Amino acid sequence: MMTTPARLFICTLLSWSLLGLPAFPSIAAIETARLQPTPAQVGAEYGYALAAEHPVWVVGAPGAAADAGEVHVLDCSQLACETTQTLTGALDTGFGRSLALKGDWLAVGQPDAQRVRLYRRQSSAWQLHSTLQPAVALPSGAFGKALAFDGNSLAIGAPNEQGGAGAVYLFTETAEVWSQQVRLGAPSTLRHLGHSIAMNGGTLAIGAPFSALSPAYAEGRVWVLTGAEGTWTEVATLSSPLPVSAELFGYALALQGDRLVVGRPGASQGTANQGLVDVFERDPGGLWSHSASIGAPAPMVNQRLGWSVALEGDAVLLGTPFALANQAFQCGQSNRFIKQGGAWLATDDAEHDRLPGSLAGFAVAMSAQRWMSGAPTFAETAGSGAGVAYWFDTVQGLFGHGFGLADISCLPEANL
Repeated sequence: MMTTPARLFICTLLSWSLLGLPAFPSIAAIETARLQPTPAQVGAEYGYALAAEHPVWVVGAPGAAADAGEVHVLDCSQLACETTQTLTGALDTGFGRSLALKGDWLAVGQPDAQRVRLYRRQSSAWQLHSTLQPAVALPSGAFGKALAFDGNSLAIGAPNEQGGAGAVYLFTETAEVWSQQVRLGAPSTLRHLGHSIAMNGGTLAIGAPFSALSPAYAEGRVWVLTGAEGTWTEVATLSSPLPVSAELFGYALALQGDRLVVGRPGASQGTANQGLVDVFERDPGGLWSHSASIGAPAPMVNQRLGWSVALEGDAVLLGTPFALANQAFQCGQSNRFIKQGGAWLATDDAEHDRLPGSLAGFAVAMSAQRWMSGAPTFAETAGSGAGVAYWFDTVQGLFGHGFGLADISCLPEANL
């Protein structure tokens, strides 16, 4: 049966047309659903990490079960997403702080425990397959901080290794056995290499957001390599168009084909910590060049656009978890841009039923014209930090909305 919001929308469209007015004005995409396990757990941080290959969507809750952590696998093939399986960690390990999904393989990072759990889908259920750790473990390396699949390869970031220089490990799968192929250590100019990773089609992009040339600090760099298995060759070290201290260029990455999207959430161009996102394109000769910088439609102090990024074709989804931060409310939001006519144009803002302190947009994911935004500290009960994930479906449910509006503290007019 058609939902009430849909009936109202159709009636409004007909009224608009009958009045002879121009085409119906653009309408903000609003959540098709707000996702949260039942019962909600205090401090679960549901939405801390996300991964997707539609119709499978995965949500990390590293604070669940007294910080043991949980990972929730959802089937979003129908009008509503349904949790089909909950994977659990053990002890105080933060299971689910990072995620990567590719076909029948799911990687779950536990950087506090220096390991990555690999799950394989068998007969529609996810079974623990193996546990990956460095061949030579280095203490407090945060192995598993970032993850990325490409074909039969898995890249794993360890940004705290060797006093914060960082490293990335490449594992490959042969006959369902995963083995370490190479450890890519940070060049002397890079810091916290492996904080973020993106990998696609034999190209590996690695974020090192705390890199800088002295006396500057935390300008950020992205190290780009090409190769496979144990052989990788550096092709570029990218920076923002005008590197500035504390911009954190490379904090988040997304890569698809010849396009690389780089978040620098600390950028301050007219507005302190407004954040920017840079787009790089690769030419037929293999040379990467900066093609655009994307800013929020209405920059706000401390919103940190680019904290998280997702890319699908000519669309990007950018997380701004500290947006609408008047009086430290930190409501957060996500912004979607589409490339048209050579320019990246903002779509109407995706509305969240935000509450103060939710950090909506802390993590984002896109797949098959759907997207998800994590709000890991969302709390309808003050201080609970249970977290939620907002699900947007432009294909089947653009105008569905079955829950409350934003808290008044999180409305733009309260943050002028």
